[in-house]
Amino acid sequence: MVHVPTLARIIAKSIRYPHRALGCALELMRLGRLDPAGERKRLFTFLHDVFGVDPEKHQDEFTRSLFASWIQARRVDLANFCGPYRFGSSNDADCESLYHLVRALRPRVVVETGVCYGASSAYILEALEANGEGRLYSIDLGNTKDEPPNDFFVPRRLLGRWTLCVGDARKLLPPLLTRLGEIDLFHHDSLHTYEHMTWEYETALGGLSPGGVISSHDVNAVLSLRHPYRRNPFSVFCERHRLSAATAMNFGVAVDIDGRHAHELSQALKRA
Repeated sequence: MVHVPTLARIIAKSIRYPHRALGCALELMRLGRLDPAGERKRLFTFLHDVFGVDPEKHQDEFTRSLFASWIQARRVDLANFCGPYRFGSSNDADCESLYHLVRALRPRVVVETGVCYGASSAYILEALEANGEGRLYSIDLGNTKDEPPNDFFVPRRLLGRWTLCVGDARKLLPPLLTRLGEIDLFHHDSLHTYEHMTWEYETALGGLSPGGVISSHDVNAVLSLRHPYRRNPFSVFCERHRLSAATAMNFGVAVDIDGRHAHELSQALKRA
């Protein structure tokens, strides 16, 4: 069933930003050629092989949870929001992939960039809560007063595990990584340009703990209409550092299994 207000917003934004609309259309076509069931199976196989967990068990746990119902209700609330809002929230499939990663990895310290209305943040926090440990540090430019807040999707009961840092990732990420010492998971979902994504991956790699993980949204995105067939920076980054990686739909995960690359980069940064 078509949600008329949402459709009207999409049409209005497409008229106002035609190049962005074209990029989104190309991205949807690219993702539409993928088999969601096959994509999830590949991710589950990767998580099982790397972390020795049963993602199907976590999937059943998630499906039965009150959190799943909460998220769907909040998506309806967002669609019916009377003020302006962005179409920047990660979809259910990619957010669930992030949830399964956090359940499998059981990280103690997680850093993410790009919050928007808190969809990915909520899934991370719910997984940390299910694990019984862990804290999330998020960096975001912040929202305007007339749009939904950064914690729109985050249940109140999960706020105790969350630290939101408002500002530019270029300025906030390096000192945050220094202050935290080591992090177990870094998730990118902020500015989706080739240069910025590469910078975030490279910066986060030096702060990973041994066996740490980098995940990313928009690994199948069309980043520029000038280079529609250019390889996504996530796959280029993983190959450059010889990381074990897998993608599912628009979500990617890379594991520095032995911590060698993170250590080498960390030492190089200290010498610079």
